[in-house]
Amino acid sequence: MFKTLLCTFFTMVTFAPALQALEISGGTEQDRAKLQEISKAWSDDYISGNIDGLMGVMHEDAMILSQKQETVSGGEALRAYFEARAGKPGVTFTDDMQEIRINGNWAYVRGGFVLEVAPWEEGKPGFKRNGRYFVLYEKNDSGEWKMLRDIDNDMPKE
Repeated sequence: MFKTLLCTFFTMVTFAPALQALEISGGTEQDRAKLQEISKAWSDDYISGNIDGLMGVMHEDAMILSQKQETVSGGEALRAYFEARAGKPGVTFTDDMQEIRINGNWAYVRGGFVLEVAPWEEGKPGFKRNGRYFVLYEKNDSGEWKMLRDIDNDMPKE
């Protein structure tokens, strides 16, 4: 049993992506916790296909700027973007949040991710993306953090 656990641990340490320590600066403890909560909920909503949850965190002027894709903006376009991607079978998303920086009513969250998508439709191959992201938030008059910009791109090839 110990030998199996040791081998499993060795495999995890050797082959798992290196996670970086989370750096947090500025803001209140409440704001810091809320941004972490929003990021976790966003990942969970994406995997489960909770479109209303995803839309609920989006700013009215939100844009998604993803590598090699057209900019997505506006409520209807964002909803369509999520409906085409979120909640598909065989999707896993690993978030390596690395930084939260808060300055008044503005904040950003930066990190890395691994997105794996198994084929879910005839003729649509699966894929794996190792990338990084930068998400800009604005706190509205009601005190809610809303996602204003979501930018991602692939990690450089090693």
